[in-house]
Amino acid sequence: MVRVPSGKYKKGLDFKTDTIPYDYWIGKYEITNTQFVEFINSALKNNFIQIKNKVLYYQYPGDELVAKAFYKVRQFDKIIYLRNDSIILNPHFANHPATGVTWFGARAFCNFYGFRLPSEPEWEKAARGEKEFWFPWGNEIDSTYANYFNSHDPFEPGTTPVGFYNGQKCGNFQTSKAMSVYGCYDMAGNAWEWLEDRWTATTPYNKGKGGGFAYHTPAFLQIYYTSSFGPSVAPDLDMCHISDGFRVVKKLTND
Repeated sequence: MVRVPSGKYKKGLDFKTDTIPYDYWIGKYEITNTQFVEFINSALKNNFIQIKNKVLYYQYPGDELVAKAFYKVRQFDKIIYLRNDSIILNPHFANHPATGVTWFGARAFCNFYGFRLPSEPEWEKAARGEKEFWFPWGNEIDSTYANYFNSHDPFEPGTTPVGFYNGQKCGNFQTSKAMSVYGCYDMAGNAWEWLEDRWTATTPYNKGKGGGFAYHTPAFLQIYYTSSFGPSVAPDLDMCHISDGFRVVKKLTND
């Protein structure tokens, strides 16, 4: 995790100045498949989540908009799958971000380990700081900086390992250094990242930031851009979308 100090930052499309009055830690990387499988195994052992009909479920305690109920965490697939009642991780994807994770699955991970999901201000500050940048590293983008739809990276189609865009060369593919102002990776592209914030105060669908490897072009990877399956396109609350992942936050002071 990296430390983000209290103070000013630039937000939104117009680079307006705002302030976060506390220091906090945020994930340097998106949560990986290895970390998520460790969570699944530990949470199953402690009856924190459960498997029903070969699908993982978490009992969300409920809030003012969402009823207390069991919601999907993540469906099994070729990356994380069930074999003879054991959770198996395809080793080729061990250091890739965990995707196909619902908002409830991300919340379950955070609650189990004492983290939480970033708020939109926390995410934007970690990505941009006080810089008037369109992207976490500056104002230019091409396929050497981020994993987006048809970016032609060596792992396409799909995710890249977390932190892949750090100036290294992979075969004939040269990456650029794509860290955010505070040293976070993949805040543009790779996994689409869940936020704590809802789309509106009366809508039980949560926001996402950063764009992902599926469907999103560079325009959707800009820091200001925020999206959600909002009220106009309302799927099941716990739909397991192919590119949805997350990173975690923890305040230095008491929440």
